Amino acid sequence: MMMKSMIVAASAALALSVATAQAADAGTWSTRWTGPRGGTYEGGGSCAGGACQSAGTFTGPFGGVWHHNGSSHQVAPGEWAGEHTVTGPGGGTWQNRWTWHAAGR
Repeated sequence: MMMKSMIVAASAALALSVATAQAADAGTWSTRWTGPRGGTYEGGGSCAGGACQSAGTFTGPFGGVWHHNGSSHQVAPGEWAGEHTVTGPGGGTWQNRWTWHAAGR
């Protein structure tokens, strides 16, 4: 259960970082970080024309590899919507859709 929480938190953080990208700023990005219990996340993505794609892999501190991929798009100034899929080491898949908006909107 802890591993599910970690990968869900990782994918949520990644989704929010993509959502805050400026729509006009096309380009690519990558990230790598280690969690407090030793798990490692590596991922990256690209944005162009108000749409972003991302993908990454989380290797848990006790083994097991989780894969994340997702997309987001700007629906209005300061507002984004997206979806992502996480596949666990046993082949289970979780899908999530989300929306994000700047404070005060």
